[in-house]
Amino acid sequence: MTPATVRANLAFGALMTHFWNEERALFEIRVPFASAQHDLPTDPFHYWWQAHGLDVLVDAFERDGDGRHLAQAARLLEAVVRENGSLTNDYYDDMLWLALACLRAWDAGGDPRFRDAALTLWDDIQGGWNDHCGGGITWRKPQLDYKNTPANAPAIILATRLYARLGREEDLAWARRLYRWQVEHLVDPDTGFVWDGLNRLGDGELDRDWAFTYCQGVQIGAALELHAVTGERSLLDAARRTVAAARARLADPATLALPDEGDGDAGLFKGILARYLAQFARVADDEPTRTWLTRNAALAWQHRDAALGVCSTSWTAAPGTPVELSAALSGVMLFEAAAWLHLDHLPPVGRGA
Repeated sequence: MTPATVRANLAFGALMTHFWNEERALFEIRVPFASAQHDLPTDPFHYWWQAHGLDVLVDAFERDGDGRHLAQAARLLEAVVRENGSLTNDYYDDMLWLALACLRAWDAGGDPRFRDAALTLWDDIQGGWNDHCGGGITWRKPQLDYKNTPANAPAIILATRLYARLGREEDLAWARRLYRWQVEHLVDPDTGFVWDGLNRLGDGELDRDWAFTYCQGVQIGAALELHAVTGERSLLDAARRTVAAARARLADPATLALPDEGDGDAGLFKGILARYLAQFARVADDEPTRTWLTRNAALAWQHRDAALGVCSTSWTAAPGTPVELSAALSGVMLFEAAAWLHLDHLPPVGRGA
């Protein structure tokens, strides 16, 4: 094992020890719990955090080949449906995270339940496209005129991966249409930096001040996935521009550390960027990005919670208590991404989101 693989293994083990609820087949939302009546997986449920938990189970399987991880992923998918009341929900970005994780799980083990879930979700997600703001998929069903990167760039990734696996031309057409809209509306033409959203307040304005790591990550992934199936050099160049813009704007110039974006949902953001930085580093054979990623992994490992073995929202400071699942997952995703850089065997096309 490489040192990066050892770290990923230990971090994943700590996550499962402290957050995985074997009886309910769900990840707890935070540890330690405030009381017996609160902080259960359904208080609140956090559908999309559980989706990234499924992704992390697939990461572990890719790293060590232990089929128990995929069995847990199957149980987790069933639990998500049980707790949510259905597979789909009102948030298109939520469904995209789960669809991407399910598609990876299908790749990993061939279980048709994951394929069927991904396809069911994709069918629902396509209904989110409308003509507000010139097109694009809306963020959520009750708010049809707000368009953002988390509901569009992951859709490009999903559509492209489905095309790569199933050969359906309509999926590639969706990916191209979404990519054109995303680049025209939510990517800075001067730098390649990715804005979060458009028309959130109904005023037609861009959220230029919302500089989130995960928006950069999914846009990098979208360009890389389309490059993989088309061979178009301009797409790899676009990914490179966004990597450079993200590093220039978001990384500490002295340490290269990614920022603390806060708790709650934001705790997951950096781990999503880490996934796609690893993918870019391998596809482009880019040593500066490899160094950037591994340096963040070293910092996060140094500052993880000594007792729990998990990370906080900051990768340069030890966590307080309680620790939320979002931040813990993000740290594991970082360590898995760093380990993946050293794997000899590669999963098909991409690593998920």
